[in-house]
Amino acid sequence: MEKSLFRFIWRFSARQQLLILFVTVLSYPVSYILLELPKLIVNDAVQGDGFPRVIFGFEFDQISYLFLLCVAFLTLVIVSNGIKLGINVYKGRLGERMLRRLRFELFQRVLRFRLPHFRKVSSGEIIPMITAEVEDVGGFIGEAFALPAYQGGLLVVQLGFIFMQDPLLGLAAISSYPVQAYIIPKLQRKVVLLSRERVKNIRIVSDKVGEAISAVPEIHANDASAWHSADVADRLYSNFKIRYEIYNRKYFIKFLNNFLNQLTPFFFYMIGGYLVIEGSLSIGALLAVIAAYKDLAGPWKELLDYYQLVADVNVKYQTVVENFDPADIYPVERLTGDERVSLDGDVVLNGVSFTGGVAGQEVFSASLHVRKATAVAVVGPDGSGRAEILQLAAGLLSPTAGRVEIAGHDLERLTESTLGREIAYVGSSVHVWTGTIRDNLYYGLRHRPMSDVERTGSAADERKRALREARETRNPTFDIQAIWEDLGAAGAASREELDELALQLLTVVGLDADIYRLGLQSRFDPSMDDRFADRILAVRRKLADRIASDPKLAGLVEMWDANAFNQSATLAENLFFAVPTDPAVTMDLMPGQPAVLAFLSRTGLNADLQAIGLKIAETMVELFANISSDSGLLGTYSFITQDDLPEFDRIVRQAKSANQKVGLSEADRERLIALAFKLIPARHRLGVLDDAMRARIIAARADFRKQVVDGNPAYTPVDPDAYLPPLHIEDNLLFGRARVDRRDARQRIDAVIRTVVEEEELREPIIFTGFGYHVGVSGSKLSAHQRRKLALVRALLKNAAVTILDDVAAGSGDDDMALRRRLMILLEGRTVLFGTPHLNVAGEFEHSVELDQGRVVRVDGVDPAAGQKDQQ
Repeated sequence: MEKSLFRFIWRFSARQQLLILFVTVLSYPVSYILLELPKLIVNDAVQGDGFPRVIFGFEFDQISYLFLLCVAFLTLVIVSNGIKLGINVYKGRLGERMLRRLRFELFQRVLRFRLPHFRKVSSGEIIPMITAEVEDVGGFIGEAFALPAYQGGLLVVQLGFIFMQDPLLGLAAISSYPVQAYIIPKLQRKVVLLSRERVKNIRIVSDKVGEAISAVPEIHANDASAWHSADVADRLYSNFKIRYEIYNRKYFIKFLNNFLNQLTPFFFYMIGGYLVIEGSLSIGALLAVIAAYKDLAGPWKELLDYYQLVADVNVKYQTVVENFDPADIYPVERLTGDERVSLDGDVVLNGVSFTGGVAGQEVFSASLHVRKATAVAVVGPDGSGRAEILQLAAGLLSPTAGRVEIAGHDLERLTESTLGREIAYVGSSVHVWTGTIRDNLYYGLRHRPMSDVERTGSAADERKRALREARETRNPTFDIQAIWEDLGAAGAASREELDELALQLLTVVGLDADIYRLGLQSRFDPSMDDRFADRILAVRRKLADRIASDPKLAGLVEMWDANAFNQSATLAENLFFAVPTDPAVTMDLMPGQPAVLAFLSRTGLNADLQAIGLKIAETMVELFANISSDSGLLGTYSFITQDDLPEFDRIVRQAKSANQKVGLSEADRERLIALAFKLIPARHRLGVLDDAMRARIIAARADFRKQVVDGNPAYTPVDPDAYLPPLHIEDNLLFGRARVDRRDARQRIDAVIRTVVEEEELREPIIFTGFGYHVGVSGSKLSAHQRRKLALVRALLKNAAVTILDDVAAGSGDDDMALRRRLMILLEGRTVLFGTPHLNVAGEFEHSVELDQGRVVRVDGVDPAAGQKDQQ
């Protein structure tokens, strides 16, 4: 990585910078003539004589000559500003291209860091450098040569013009420059040092905030919020002090600049006025000089700001270089190389040593020979070197001494295209990517695009532009919209076969039941597969028939019926009998929709619902006002939170107030309506809903459908013969609500759903729907157990020659033992290294290696050192 910012700029944008400089030089004559023309207009056209004038064979009287000069002035103004516009746009594009290039290079360097390097830096430090801190660098790149050339050239042109009018005025114009050129850099140097200190401090703040976010459960579990808050507050105070000092110094510099700039006109008025009175200088020349000096302030200020910007940006660039250019970084070919060699052979570690910088992360002169197609247990507690040995065998760590080979190839010399495809590794700590189950399952098969995407029209033009920009910035030209999954590597001929293979592996590791449940909680777009939607509707009808024919089941669920009130559903669900098309708009948000509010007001239901909401609030406040938040009663029997109780207490007291002038606000009325909509009669049993109101709600359903739902794409009506895309698959299957007043209703109905689904052979399609379930940020919606198994299936799908599993299903329990057996059957004929902290697990393997304090102490139960002595 280039150590100098200007060398980096010149190396990658020399041609563009030269073009900018060439156009800049062309602007100098235009700028000089623009300074000369006002003098000609005043002295020659307005006060001159000897008319008419002949120009290019045409005669001009005084008026036409004045118009000619003015039109020439306007034309040159347009030309000058056009040149500025062109240069600025080109500079902006160049800066953005170089910024994109720099950010991509930094990201690739992160990928080239060796694993131990990540123990020295955190994501909280790296991310701001790639995103925020280099932003100014990108903006500066376009200005690096253009700004001093353009503004410096303008300064010289304008000073030359002033000297041409009178040398004394020229000296007056530059009188303050030496002082500014000497003092300002000295003052600015301290500001630059403070800016660097600020950058380092805010990076620490970012790191601490990022660490706190990732460890929020630990903070709350240990009541450490105050400590972390004080720590961050102290850092923020340090940042405040630094920035306060920067502001003081920056504004003093600005004050000094403004004072010196205002001092020069004093000399102009005094010296210029004297020369005009003496007759040695014309008024037009004096006005032109003053106008030129007014323009002169801009370029000089820009040059001073440029110096400050250079100093600031150079600090940021040097900081980036320090953090992204470690001495032991992997060569770029390891990341970008596409060659692949087979690693179907013996795994050999010959005198390998490694140190992670701390005790417990070390390996000392370890030698190991694992024959091809052999399964070996690598045994040792955490800190024994077990994890490091397995990471060395996977090519994730580089030995400090010795050599790691597979099939005769030194792993240190291989590219990721070989290591990432020929070796499947699952460590004790796994990462699940933000995205869907499918994204994570097939992540290990996404090496390079496997096919091109056909585009036409504007899409094809946009793709060409994207490719052109990628080449300009040395970014990859891979199409992210292409199909990336290497089906052949997994042994599948089609996407459908790949899904089937993934399901088989999910079954092997015992994750298929979890994905099935996630599939039931997923939404499905019937336009993607009409046949699947029809099968769900068939199961719905069969399920409804089975429930209706079995009195025991019929008493456990209330089916949706357009002519009946559902006691186990909310008041909102009963009234609207429709669901919002947008999943983000829940039933709780429905009362705030304009169309719903208008309907309630038009039918007069808003007043009735407000009355119901007021009764609920009054009852809740009376029952739970003195109940402590940790009693559990509030969460079980109330749908008003502890925090909301005081607010509803105020609303109740205000509604009962004798002062009729103080009525409820519109917001209070909406809160009461929203509270009424949450009522589930069978659960809450508050007696606020009588038969007349139920009948009115049923009658209002038809009106709501006619007035709001029909023809409105924002809502989907509840229809027993139609699939409802906004609802989960499970809700579409049952088409009703399990009785909330029966404790076992939900479990028994779930069992019936599973039975019917399996009878109709719908379980597998639902699992495939579960492949589209979004796992949340870094898999936050999955348990640690689920994330581990998902990573295991991801590795198994690679069908790699060597499989390395560390602390995966490595326990002594029956479930882990059964999973190990299934895995060994699945991986039979491949080379397997299985890491476990339990010595008894090694008995399940024909071969084993035991480690202690970074050393191999037993191989197949024998001390290797003793074996060597016997041989001698």
